Amino acid sequence: MTRTSSKSRGNGSMPRLLAVVLLLVLVAAQSTSVHAQASYNRLSALQYAQKYWSKVCSDGYFFADSETPSLLGAGEPVPMGEEGFDCAHFVSCCIGSEPNEPGGGLEVPSRTLTYGEPGAQRLVNWLMTQGATRVATISDMVPGDVVAYDVDHNGWIEHVALYMGDGLVTAHSISRYSGWNPKPEADIILLHLPSPYAPPPGRLSFDWIGWGVVAIALVGLLSIICAVNYH
Repeated sequence: MTRTSSKSRGNGSMPRLLAVVLLLVLVAAQSTSVHAQASYNRLSALQYAQKYWSKVCSDGYFFADSETPSLLGAGEPVPMGEEGFDCAHFVSCCIGSEPNEPGGGLEVPSRTLTYGEPGAQRLVNWLMTQGATRVATISDMVPGDVVAYDVDHNGWIEHVALYMGDGLVTAHSISRYSGWNPKPEADIILLHLPSPYAPPPGRLSFDWIGWGVVAIALVGLLSIICAVNYH
């Protein structure tokens, strides 16, 4: 009978151990990818806002009044001679999934010819049902969050804007890219959306599950190194 040495057995187990480590790393990468796809993409929302803050949104519509949207054409300059009622429509497109050019990827419901929710109060109500939470100060906000304004102090939201960071917001009606609180007399609601602030492209951002799997993979790799040195 031929006996197999412990060294041979150890060498034979190395490919299996390496395969396990590789599998764990792939699981970590997949976990991170799925997590990122399922969440609100703040960076895309900000890019959309920077592109369209002074232009008609990608669905081509603009609310010059509170009832019927006007089809002006995507990317056309917004009417500057009138205040308009396009604020919630604009924010919906920024955070949502307008078919011609998606923003942040949320599935904002539509009830008119335009994409998204045209009513500021209704948009705030919908965001609250999606897990948005009120925060106390602007320093608690993250780029891609939403600022809501009760200008008339009647408990009804008349205006919304997208928070861009560094104390700035973008909005339609009147279109602007400016300080977050141009009318200090308004009652303000600061809404934090339930998603992390995605880093710029080219950097990895693992969730805790992904990092846990990577840690297990590293432990497995160290075990292989120790086994090789031992034999």
